[in-house]
Amino acid sequence: MKKYKDFKEYVEDVYYDEIFYKLKGLVWSQKDSFENENFTYVSKVDLYDIRVCGVTFKELDTGLLEIRVSVDAEIRVQGKTRYDYEESSDTRTYNVFLVGELKDGLHNVKVTKAEEYNPAKYEKGKSLSQDLVPYMYEENVEDEAEAFLKKYYPKALLQPMPVPAVEVAYGMGMDVYYAPLDDSVFGRTYFGNDKVKIYTDNTLKETTEIMTHPGTMLINPNVYFMRNVGTANNTIIHECVHWDRHRKAFELQKLLTGRMNYISCEVVDTYEGIPEDSKSIKWMEWQANQLAPRILMPAKMTKKVFDNVLKNLYTANPQCRYAELVQETVERVASYFQVSIFAAKLRLIELGYEKVQGTYIYSGGRYLPPFAFRKDAIGKNQTFVIDEGNAVFVMYFNPVLRQLFWENKIVYANSMVCINAPQYIEANENGYPILTEYALEHVDECCFIFDRKFSASKEYSDTFYRRCFLCRDVVSDTFIEASYNPDHKDNQSRSERCKNLTEIADVSKNLSEIMGELPSGFGGTLKYHMKRLDINEEELSDRCHLSVQTLSKYINDNSIDRKYANVVAVCKALCLHPVFFEDLLTKAGFDGKWSQATFFIKQLIWGHPDDSVEEWQRKINDAHVNLQLPC
Repeated sequence: MKKYKDFKEYVEDVYYDEIFYKLKGLVWSQKDSFENENFTYVSKVDLYDIRVCGVTFKELDTGLLEIRVSVDAEIRVQGKTRYDYEESSDTRTYNVFLVGELKDGLHNVKVTKAEEYNPAKYEKGKSLSQDLVPYMYEENVEDEAEAFLKKYYPKALLQPMPVPAVEVAYGMGMDVYYAPLDDSVFGRTYFGNDKVKIYTDNTLKETTEIMTHPGTMLINPNVYFMRNVGTANNTIIHECVHWDRHRKAFELQKLLTGRMNYISCEVVDTYEGIPEDSKSIKWMEWQANQLAPRILMPAKMTKKVFDNVLKNLYTANPQCRYAELVQETVERVASYFQVSIFAAKLRLIELGYEKVQGTYIYSGGRYLPPFAFRKDAIGKNQTFVIDEGNAVFVMYFNPVLRQLFWENKIVYANSMVCINAPQYIEANENGYPILTEYALEHVDECCFIFDRKFSASKEYSDTFYRRCFLCRDVVSDTFIEASYNPDHKDNQSRSERCKNLTEIADVSKNLSEIMGELPSGFGGTLKYHMKRLDINEEELSDRCHLSVQTLSKYINDNSIDRKYANVVAVCKALCLHPVFFEDLLTKAGFDGKWSQATFFIKQLIWGHPDDSVEEWQRKINDAHVNLQLPC
């Protein structure tokens, strides 16, 4: 079989005559257009030779391939000049359109039309690359995933359900086998015939040989796609994406080179029949990497499951830390959709659930306790977590961190660099520093931020690894470095706070002294704070939107039944420190009366003390908590 370096060479060799004679008629019909300052009259034009100079592709709704061939045409012109009857040559560029079926060769090819050259009109969603890989853009990946499900498993878009990967593959006409592949190979899809070994029993001991056909998929039961990120389901759907989107690319290679056997998804991906330096390799893998998790976890359904699970856990376990509930939610979502925990976590991050970034963090040979932080506290390529080796490095070479460390104002704990203050740091049973419960819920308040740098591969952009690095899994330290950014405003703020730990200690002492002076009852304590802050009943009434009469009863009548929302509004209007805030709630009789509302207010007291009451109410509404503050 003759081999070709590209499709331009192929189409010129195989379809030269068809293109030539289609153009010949067009050239003759345009005879008058060759009249110019040299030829006053053209009597004859004749197409002498053609050369293919460009090819573009478009996939038609019928599944056929439209091929737009740009041709440089050499034309002989005869006619009358100012001096005599002469012959000359001219070169013009034309477009010739072919339509055919690309399947085990190019068949039923028809030359549909020829026209004067004009640049190819790009049609998003139908145009194909020079290697016949469909174009796909990052902003459209969710739509592409939905389109895949609409085509092969539409039920998954109507209600939450795990997507049965094997069933989807069968529905696409594929056959799935578990096979003893090399340890580095996760899955393999065949586009041609070959003799391979597969397992025949569940013990994975007995094998037999079969002949593959186009659409045969082999799955390695021992090594799954992307190692710690994916599972068998992700591998199968990944291969399904290749079969759905990239068959034409491999058919093209078979047409040009006679080779088209399989695609193997490995740690370092290999593609038999496609040159190793082909950009198509990266594009095909990027597409499969992006689409597979989105197919397994459709956006709307995943959000629905996550929100419902978290809400139910939140209601049933008000005593638990919020980050712990989020981590449990991630695990349950992963179990529901039958994907790995890391795959679920990364998918949720893509869907805007930044809160899950503090879950299932692996560092220092162990999983860290889950932690929480303020929304938008860190950017895309930033982290609070830094492995010990990197931490030692940055704290030694950065003069600010080095000074703070030697002065014992910062400490390395829970794989984070944290302000060394009692509310943030405590000792475990072995005497090692760890983050307190409060710190774990507010790492943005006390821990330093680091920039992430990727160093795994020169061939791949960070998009290839984006599905791994956020989770800091077991192998992630091979390609992630963390570096300290002294210019980050939050780092500057933390540095200043560290330098003023004495002031913090003074504040703590002041709080302790005030607490020692407070009366035992609610009314007396409220009156004490009003006097301390120089606020009378009329001013407090304006601030908290309660009447002076109500406030007077709250102060003077300890037997009155006080509403929870009203007491919260009073404390908020006084801008009380969280310690005094919780003290007044306790004295009002709400200590130990846990509910979704009281638990949520507790988070706001400590996590968002500087927000206005209106901002608190918006957060309450967003969380679907049944509580209306006077505002």
